[in-house]
Amino acid sequence: MFKYQTEPKWSGPLMELMLIRLYIGFNDSTKIFGERQDEVFKLRSNFYKSSLYNVFIKNKVTEEELALSYSIDVIPDLFPEIEVMQIIDSTQLTRFFFKGVIGDDYGFSGLRFHYNIDNSDSTISIPFVRSMNDQEFYFSYDFNDLPQKEGSISYYFSVTDNDAVNHFKTTTSESYLFLFPNKEELQANTDKQYENIEKMFQESQKLANEINKDIKNLQIKNMDTNISDWEKSQMVNDIVQKQNKLEQLYDKIKKDNESLNNYMNSFNEENQAMLEKQKQIEELLEEVFTDELKELMEEFNKLSENFDSKKLNELAKDMDLTMEDLQKQLDKNLEMLKKLKMEQQLQDVINEVNKLADEEEKLAQDVSEHKNYEETKEVVEEHEQSLKNLQERIKETLEINKELEKPMNFDDFSEDFEEIRKSMENTKENLDKKNKKKSGSGLQNTSEQMKNMAFGMQQMLDMNNQKQNQENIQNLRQILSNLILLSFTQEEVLTDMQGINVKDPKLTELNQKQKRILDQSNIVKDSLYTLAMRTPQISSMVNNELVSMEINLKKAKEQMEEALFSNALGSQQFVITAANNLALMLNEALENLEKQQANSQPGDQQCENPGNGSSGMGQMKEQAESIKQQLQKMIDQMKNGNPGKMSQQMGQSLMQHEMMQQMLRDMMNSGNVGSQAKDALKQIDDMLEQNRKELMNKSINAQTITRQNLITTRLLEAEKAELEREFEDKRESESAEDFYSNPVKFFEYKEKENYSIEYLNKNAHKLNNFYNKKYKQYLNNIQSK
Repeated sequence: MFKYQTEPKWSGPLMELMLIRLYIGFNDSTKIFGERQDEVFKLRSNFYKSSLYNVFIKNKVTEEELALSYSIDVIPDLFPEIEVMQIIDSTQLTRFFFKGVIGDDYGFSGLRFHYNIDNSDSTISIPFVRSMNDQEFYFSYDFNDLPQKEGSISYYFSVTDNDAVNHFKTTTSESYLFLFPNKEELQANTDKQYENIEKMFQESQKLANEINKDIKNLQIKNMDTNISDWEKSQMVNDIVQKQNKLEQLYDKIKKDNESLNNYMNSFNEENQAMLEKQKQIEELLEEVFTDELKELMEEFNKLSENFDSKKLNELAKDMDLTMEDLQKQLDKNLEMLKKLKMEQQLQDVINEVNKLADEEEKLAQDVSEHKNYEETKEVVEEHEQSLKNLQERIKETLEINKELEKPMNFDDFSEDFEEIRKSMENTKENLDKKNKKKSGSGLQNTSEQMKNMAFGMQQMLDMNNQKQNQENIQNLRQILSNLILLSFTQEEVLTDMQGINVKDPKLTELNQKQKRILDQSNIVKDSLYTLAMRTPQISSMVNNELVSMEINLKKAKEQMEEALFSNALGSQQFVITAANNLALMLNEALENLEKQQANSQPGDQQCENPGNGSSGMGQMKEQAESIKQQLQKMIDQMKNGNPGKMSQQMGQSLMQHEMMQQMLRDMMNSGNVGSQAKDALKQIDDMLEQNRKELMNKSINAQTITRQNLITTRLLEAEKAELEREFEDKRESESAEDFYSNPVKFFEYKEKENYSIEYLNKNAHKLNNFYNKKYKQYLNNIQSK
């Protein structure tokens, strides 16, 4: 038995038989004559398939006669084998990690990843070891790296052996399919997932409300001596089951919300501000069922096994407050989710309008150069339909806006849409007439109108966020002030009570003062819950401290009424601790809001380093340039005697001036800029104020533009000063290793999930094909068990 393409050799002695000739004959009448060398005959031949052959000999006495018959079995060179498994990246749905095994009798000459778009096959070579018969390989690919992000893409792997004699043999893996969702599918899937999450939120709110009612009902039944402890324990058990169901439901909300964010981020343009808000909401969802809440629920659960009326009274008060807080957190998270959905949809519309504007501008160039009127008209009609869909989406978004506790002030831009539609209709008429000049200028005009509308939308969205942030900052400062006052008042009561005689008439005054502190805490609580509904920076840890403060305030009040003064002192100390912790958390949230406000910039959501002075000035340079362009347009319109849209543009420009001045002042007050930059910012503020007054008086001129250029120069100087200052404080940092660039690390990380492929090491065990297949089947059977 020989391997494929073997060259066997024969040799035989001459002396005993005194041979003078020896040859081999095959079934096809082919003969191979042996070559005599000294005392032996030698023969050589290549075999490519199994054969029968006969050995003929002759000596001086006899004629040629058959001496022996043999058969040769040739084992053919098999096709190479390949097995591949893939894992999708849960955070980036366009990214895949692959682990594979390849095997062959002798080795390989190629290993490739193929992807096919519109029947055009592209390949990427994968490193491998040529002479190793069995080996693993790892590969990762992100379909977002493709220039064309639409339609279906089929992909697979191929391995090629090193059989050069009989032509290289190639085996392909299982073929996979990846689909990029189109805009309609993306929107439909997103809406469906949002709807499911919203329904689960509403169900969880209903459950939390039922639990709260059941606890209050249990407190009432606990005072009824006609109801047995067994019945009460059953009521506790029902409450516990609802709590478990609520926790499971909330876990699903967290997972589905994370999946939704990953889905949107995988197929939409990245937006740093939206990513940050998504992260904040995910953190809020994580913090709802805290360890303290779970511990309290566990204590309550024990009552179902061994009911204790006294223990129930103690726990019920805490559970009542905790469940009330839980309901408010559920309300807050649902509100945050609706607000985020609205902002994301508006941002998507803005991005789509900008994209259409760029395409219209490109069409204007193409029609001027190539005169492709019919093709251009078809694209314009597609844009017209897209614009209509975007207008409908804005209407849907504004319906969501109405559901918010505090709706945003956002226009439907119906007049702008109508003007763009008319411009498109005029352009189509000119395309029908094959008027190159008017068609090109019409397309260019449509592009400008779209850009202006997108700019107005972005300004309005950013202005709402800035205005809301400013209002939140003011409210938070007031709450913080009230909370500190409450803490100091409670400390005074605590100090006055230490060592006081139980018959001292001052106790009545202190008792009244303790009640007033409880009333003040309700104002703080209500204000904080209202603010938390629209401020993701206020985490659930704040709610936990708020609940702790409220529980101990009620205990302190009751203990003082019952003359349990030593116990009241302990409760009062807990109140002070909770209030101080709460103040620290709120102060941190306030600082974050102030930094966010100082570094926010209309039309630019890509700040990668919030709180950084030079980054904020880089954003203001863009704002200053935008103001300059708008001022220049207004001057040109005045020169051309076309003041029709002056009032609208003047209003927008005034709004931009005011927002930029607010940004400047927030930045100067934040303490994040050096003295040299601060001086430059003050000069800029003064110049902006002069320009603003000229705008209000409708007296803009060349001097206004010159002053605006000077503003840009001062911003550059301030930015340079900040860069020099920040250079001194710069520190190096290491980022986490990217799995995408090293897929081996990814599968090592996933090793606990048993993502493995067993294979046979043919270098150690030489088995024929039959037994090799048996062995692999055996391994697969073990793995399946």
